[in-house]
Amino acid sequence: MTITEKYRDFILENIIGDKLLVQLPKPYENGKIMWVKLGVVVYMEVELEVIEKYSRSIKFKLKFDKYEIEQLFFTPVESAPYSIKEKLYNKVEKLVYTAFFEDNRRDDILKMYEDKQKMIFGKFSAKNENK
Repeated sequence: MTITEKYRDFILENIIGDKLLVQLPKPYENGKIMWVKLGVVVYMEVELEVIEKYSRSIKFKLKFDKYEIEQLFFTPVESAPYSIKEKLYNKVEKLVYTAFFEDNRRDDILKMYEDKQKMIFGKFSAKNENK
């Protein structure tokens, strides 16, 4: 096993892992989307399954919601591990957004935000009623 392959495996096992959480932007009536900084936030869990390993790249199958996407990710040896993870995260984030918004699922995302908001505020109101 070469140094490059050892580095790739180290990044896979210790830095990247097998899951990522991606924040879904909140769609609004006017067609715009916003990333929530304060308040209720909806995350999508993305499972990362390694399909193939190459000397300087990894082919993943991304699984989230009802989607499965195969994607090749480059892992340059000259980059720091967390830099590689950040680039991977940004690419996965874009793939998740593209999958949802190209399928015209704005209403589904809006419903996820409403459900999460009801769940959180329902817990708060139940606690206040018990006092």
